[in-house]
Amino acid sequence: MEELKLHDVVALTKPIPEYNLRRGEIGVVIDIGPNGHYLLEFADRNGVPYAMPTVSTEGLMKVYLHADMVE
Repeated sequence: MEELKLHDVVALTKPIPEYNLRRGEIGVVIDIGPNGHYLLEFADRNGVPYAMPTVSTEGLMKVYLHADMVE
């Protein structure tokens, strides 16, 4: 996988039960740590964060959005 950058949109490839996150949930990279670990933010439709786990590269998949799909 290509290296992630701040504000990249990612999906979980594995659940994180301690945060009540399921495989496939969408989050945003908000900090980059050492050794391929990323601090993510998961927020509801109102923008209120509900989870901020640190996840390794193996647990993530970058999400690509096309400009014509964004409202």
